[in-house]
Amino acid sequence: MRVYLCLLAFVGLILCLAGCSSGKERAGSKVTGKVTFKGEPVVGAKVIFTDGKDSGATANGPTAITDETGEYTLIGVKPGNYKIVVYKFNAKKGAVLPPDGEGMDMEQMEASGMGTHALPQKYARPTTTNLAEQVTEGKCVINLELKG
Repeated sequence: MRVYLCLLAFVGLILCLAGCSSGKERAGSKVTGKVTFKGEPVVGAKVIFTDGKDSGATANGPTAITDETGEYTLIGVKPGNYKIVVYKFNAKKGAVLPPDGEGMDMEQMEASGMGTHALPQKYARPTTTNLAEQVTEGKCVINLELKG
């Protein structure tokens, strides 16, 4: 009986791993680009491609963080039209921030007085951003030049 259960567990594990590592890339498009403000790269900004149907302050959708050159990469974005939110949080000196991904998002940290949005406010929410782009099938390059 014990050998049977071990064999059954082993077969289940093999089937699970086979399903998880099919070698196929995630469905959707690969979107890359660079975020700049006043001609300079924006480092550490959150870039969110939202369907524009969000009525609240927080945007939902494919998300990336810009690197030290202001570049971002999103993989698996469904082709379609998107409103783009760009948010960069500057922590207040001495602020104790929650670990990344735990508790509060950037907007909530700003509301609690832990810091401020470092870019023009219009880019921070799906209801106010004027950044809109169409993602096509395959690879897309979408550079975002933010204006003051």
